[in-house]
Amino acid sequence: MDLVKEAKQTVKTRPVERVLSPLEDFTEQNSSGGIVLLVCTAIALFLANSDYGDLYSSFWELPFTIGIGTYLLEKPLLLWINDGLMAIFFFVIGLEIKRELLVGELSEPRQAILPIAAAFGGMVLPAVAYLLLNFHTPYTSGWGIPMATDIAFAIGLLGLLGSKVPFSAKLFLTTLAIVDDLGAVLVIAFFYTSDISWISLGTGLGFLIILMSANRLGIRSPFIYGLFGIGGLWSAFLFSGLHPTIAGVLAAFTIPATSAMTKKEFAQKSEKFSQEFQRAEVPGVSVLENKEQAEAVHALETANDLIQPPLQKLEHVLYPWVTFAIMPIFALANAGVAISTDFSSLAGNTLSLGIGLGLLLGKPLGIGLGAWIVVRFGSSELPPHLHWPQIIGLGFMGGIGFTMAIFIATLAFHDPSDLQAAKLAILFASCLSACIGLLLLSKSTRTPIETRTS
Repeated sequence: MDLVKEAKQTVKTRPVERVLSPLEDFTEQNSSGGIVLLVCTAIALFLANSDYGDLYSSFWELPFTIGIGTYLLEKPLLLWINDGLMAIFFFVIGLEIKRELLVGELSEPRQAILPIAAAFGGMVLPAVAYLLLNFHTPYTSGWGIPMATDIAFAIGLLGLLGSKVPFSAKLFLTTLAIVDDLGAVLVIAFFYTSDISWISLGTGLGFLIILMSANRLGIRSPFIYGLFGIGGLWSAFLFSGLHPTIAGVLAAFTIPATSAMTKKEFAQKSEKFSQEFQRAEVPGVSVLENKEQAEAVHALETANDLIQPPLQKLEHVLYPWVTFAIMPIFALANAGVAISTDFSSLAGNTLSLGIGLGLLLGKPLGIGLGAWIVVRFGSSELPPHLHWPQIIGLGFMGGIGFTMAIFIATLAFHDPSDLQAAKLAILFASCLSACIGLLLLSKSTRTPIETRTS
């Protein structure tokens, strides 16, 4: 049984907890994030294609100012979302990448090479497919759009299949999507930048050195990393020409990943404080009134805080905010595309065709080919209960570009008509990829489903 759920069971008998617990259970489901994202996308599309379309568009262009005294920064609300909130999203992505490199699927070379190769193929082939139609055209800069995978949507929709999909398939897609996100970060950093301000970039690197030094000195305070990460690194990158979301990833890599207390010390201290809590028990006296018990509880909280690495704590705290707030807000602001009834113009546009070809064909072929090559030459092997039809199904799930693809599209195109065509192609291709992927995966399970033992 999940220990957190076991701990919560003792308080669910109260009326308030009986009301709140279904909501808590909802947020713990794998599919929850994808469902929320889907609802926000539907709302954005409805508003953009309703009588409120002009109001919807103008709302995101409203100026929003932050700052202190004479140090003010004013940007449209849409840019605060794309440059600010998305930096937090990429910060969490950076935390996930660092964790995977240290102790996760990417820490073992033979285990990691399969999703890495699949992700690499799933980035290269979509870009090539796009460029086949758009090389030496005004749309060339959009080659990075079909490379992206929306991890929240892909994993969320995969969760809808439940036990029809083995855990190894979910783990493969998650790891692949994380590597894909790292590739997207590098593409944004090197290819989607404006003129670089070397002074601002140098200032940002100075703040990065401060953050790295704080890690080396054993500083664990989130306030310090927030102060120099947001107030320093992100602000400097905002004016450097590099996209400020890169600052989020770099800051994440400076977050300490070690515990301030050993597991043995934690076990000993936890047992000691638990015993002191029991010894201080006075019948009829609550913990609020019992000073000795309150001190024992506080000591347990302190020990729990010290055993958890800051990276783990930040990822645990921020992930729900990213899943249920930041990504839905991004979808509300960016997914609202006015859908024209003239689909012939969309089909005849090489920009739209390139994105569709990249996501619908390039992604599954690239992912399948990358995985097949490393398995064929003995560099890796398929995980238990995972076979090739499922790999192809997961490849189509990787073709759900959606929010990540839209984000790159906002960097690639500044002409409103080009951006709208790109968004519309992303929506259609992502929906088709999702439908094909879910259909293939639901029909391809031939072996017993293994249970997760970790």
